Formats: sequence, C-alpha cells, structure tokens
Amino acid sequence: MESECLKEIRNQSHNDDQAPLVSVATIAYNVGLFLEECIESVLSQRTTFRVELVIGEDCSTDNTLAIALKYQEKYPGIIRVLTHEQNLGLTPNSIATQNACRGKYIALLDGDDYWTDSGKLQRQIEFLENQPGYAATGHQAWKIYEDGSPKILFGERCDVDYILNDTITHRKFHTSSLVYLKEIWDKAGGIPHGISSNERAMYPMIALAGKIRYFKEPMCVYRLSGANLSSRISHKELETDFAMLPWLKGLDARFPVSRFRSFLHLCCYTYGKRIPFFPLLKHYICFIFYSFSYFPKNLGDVKWGTLFYFRRLRKQ
Repeated sequence: MESECLKEIRNQSHNDDQAPLVSVATIAYNVGLFLEECIESVLSQRTTFRVELVIGEDCSTDNTLAIALKYQEKYPGIIRVLTHEQNLGLTPNSIATQNACRGKYIALLDGDDYWTDSGKLQRQIEFLENQPGYAATGHQAWKIYEDGSPKILFGERCDVDYILNDTITHRKFHTSSLVYLKEIWDKAGGIPHGISSNERAMYPMIALAGKIRYFKEPMCVYRLSGANLSSRISHKELETDFAMLPWLKGLDARFPVSRFRSFLHLCCYTYGKRIPFFPLLKHYICFIFYSFSYFPKNLGDVKWGTLFYFRRLRKQ
C-alpha cells in the first residue's frame, strides 16, 4: 500500500466493479452552511485506495440536499446521496447510512465537521491493515465554537490504546475521527434504533471486537454551536440509551452492564434540560448504587458525580 502512488480521491479513476476499501459515512440535516467544507475535506484526502462518500440526507429544510446532489452529479463514482421520504431522525439516519456503506472500513464524518489533514485516512487505514489486533482508530480533534471562543483540543495529548472500559465513560475522541471495520457493524446488526447517543453504543460495540488506537495529532474539526447540550436534550431522551444495555450484553455476555448503567444514570442528571427533583434524585441514587459494581475504582467517580448532583440540585 505504501509503495503505491498517493492521489487525491477526487482525481482517482476506478473500475465501477471495484469495491471501495473505505466508506465515509456522513449524516446531514440542515448543515448547508458547512457541508461543502465537509465534502471537500474528503475529496482532498490523498490515498492509494478507493474511497466512497455516502451522505445520508435527512429531509433538510435548508439547501443541504441541493449541495449534496450537486457534488454527487460532479463525482458520481465517489459520492452517493441517500434520501428519505420523511425525516428519520439522528439514529435511524445514521443506521441507514452505515448500512449502505460498501467498504471494508467505515470512516465517520458529521456533516458539520471536516478533516484537516489530507493524509489522515491513509495513516489510519495503513495502521489497521497492518495491525490485526485492532478494531478501529481515532485521533485528536480541534473543537471550534461559532461564538468566537478560542479553539481547544478535544482528547489526550499522547498516542494511546483504548479498550472496552475506556469506552463506557465520556468520549475519549470525537466521532468524526473514527475509522473502524465494517464487519463489526454487520455482525452486531447495527445499533438500536431508539437510542439518542449513537457514539455511546458504537464505541463499546467496536471495543468488544478489539483495541482502538488513538493518535495524538489533531486531524479534524469538531464544530460546536456554543449552545450547551443541556439546552437541546431532555433527561427523557437520554433515558432511551438504556435500551442499548441488553443489546451490548447480547453481543458479549461478559459486557459490564452494571458499570455502563451507572454511567448512563450519571449522564441523565449531568446533561439534559432542567430535570425535575424526583428524576434527578432517582438517577443520582442509581448512579451510586450501580457504580459499586467496580468498587473501589468507583470512588473517584462517586465524588465527581456527587458534586455534579448538588450543582444541579441548586439550580432546581
């Protein structure tokens, strides 16, 4: 692979019968302001292998679909746009988009994010092709805010390998940096439709199949509106994530359900819109109770989660 000629994806020629090695899965809803930058960051990747870009367009009310179709017309051998008769929502659209991917690997890129290093796909795929014990790779990202706040780094400042327990807590790297083996998705049957947090299901699903290598170099931008998550999602929506627990247990009977359940309870009262007192108390007690499944390593989490509980309580 390394000895072959590197070419920008937009300039590569392919036999129509040749399957792509990598499918880039991009979900897009009302991202007309950002989608061109996203697509261009894919087309400018320099690789020795074929790449396809699959855009799941979810009935946007702005010009997102027009932009996606314009690029599909210009690069029909590279870009496929999936359209739906009605808005599916975040998780079902993500499922449909990844189901449509034909590559050996899936690379995720949200429609309002973009890649900043033209060699990132080549680097990640070369690693995975030569390291059979690994299921995926991710990397550092820049977080940028529309309100003009300074950009900051998202993850660790060193290369590291992540295993299962690292994926059942807060994200270690941004979703738009992830490249993983599609056979993992296929064997799992995708993620549950009714959940609200795709990455909370996908990361442990992948880690059950092997290690995840994280690279310290920032190679993508994670775009944030500046509006906190608590202004956009309710505790009721976050509670849908409990549906992933039996699914993950079904993938591997050794999956630490109680430990992950503790974390999901923490998320329900940590994030989300203003939560009523009794659901707040319920999720806090459940967080404490289930955290003892990994005693004594839970004690630091209990301290942090208790501090956050009282902060939320004061806002009631």
